[in-house]
This record gives sequence, C-alpha cells and structure tokens, in this order.
Amino acid sequence: MGGITCISHDGVSGNIFAVGNMNGLVRVMDRRMDARTGTVANWREHTPHKICNVFMRPGQAEVVSASENGDVKYWDLRHRESVFTLADTHPDHTLQYMVAHESAPVVMTASNATVKFWNQRGSSIGAVAANRSGASGAASYMKTLAGYGASRTQMVRVTAAALHGYLPVAVMVSDDGRVSCIQPVKASMRPPPTLASSRASSIL
Repeated sequence: MGGITCISHDGVSGNIFAVGNMNGLVRVMDRRMDARTGTVANWREHTPHKICNVFMRPGQAEVVSASENGDVKYWDLRHRESVFTLADTHPDHTLQYMVAHESAPVVMTASNATVKFWNQRGSSIGAVAANRSGASGAASYMKTLAGYGASRTQMVRVTAAALHGYLPVAVMVSDDGRVSCIQPVKASMRPPPTLASSRASSIL
C-alpha cells in the first residue's frame, strides 16, 4: 500500500487501527480479523497526495485525515465516501501536521510557521504564528515553555502539535527549538459542558 506515514487507533479497545500512506490512501483495519480480510475501509479521495496525519476519536466511528495539499476529510466507517471536506486549509503551503480534538469538534492544522484552528463546519476559529504571538488576535496568550535551539530571525516551521483532551489548550513545537502553549479565545474551542470541564473552566 506504499510507505505508511501515520497511524491511529480507536482509543478504547485498541482493535481498530487507521493508517495513511504516501499515495493518499487511508485504510482502517481490525486486528481481530485475518490479515487478508481485516480491512474495514479503504478511502482514496486524498490520492495522490501524501497523508500527513490520521486520527480516530475514542469510541466513535469517525476518522479524520489530512493530506499535504491542505485537505482535511471526515470519514464515517459506515460510508464509502467522506462525509465532509475542509479544503485548502493553508493556501500556497504544504500542510505538515493535523490533530483533531478528542471530545470537541475542533481540528488544528499546521503549515510552515502557522497553526490554524477549525470547527467541524469548516470555519476558521483562529490562527497563531510560531514566530510571534497572536498572528490574528486569536491567542489570549502564547507562552514559550522551553527553548532547545539557537534563536533565529527567519520564518520557522511547526514540526508537531497537540490539543489538550479537555481544556482549550494547544501546544506546538517549532524547528527553532521552541515549545509553545496556546490558548485560543474562541469559545467554540471548549468541549461540551461536563462536570469536569465546568470545574476546569473555573481555574482558567
């Protein structure tokens, strides 16, 4: 199927895995089945673009994938075609990273020095530049947690990013050695109200 570029699992039983490859294929497999017949789904809508990341929300029949041309696609294991496409998230740039929130309908994408946040309707809810805080006023703070490389004045590139599972907090790593924490001001970043999230929000 070509070189595998990313992998994710269902987060509950660990039996269902989703993988992406260099040729734009997203494949979902069940390890309880025979290796020759264990494929649950094959999706090729990203072809021929490399899959940057694939994500499965715990306990749900949903898969989110992203390719280097900037497209983010939502899949349902019960369907053969994507149910929604967030197209061209970073115009004129190669998408390098994508991560979906575990419980909130939010996706974070990264390309060059910019991280963007999107809701599940495809609307942008903020953007932050790795080389300066608040690129579009979307960060109430952006704190450098650690620096492991020499400071540089040229544009830097985001190499990894993550979203907190419950709080509206993101972390990104840039290739100049910085680890930065971001808290978007948009309320839509917050997960659905629960007892745990209500308590957490009181300390923000």
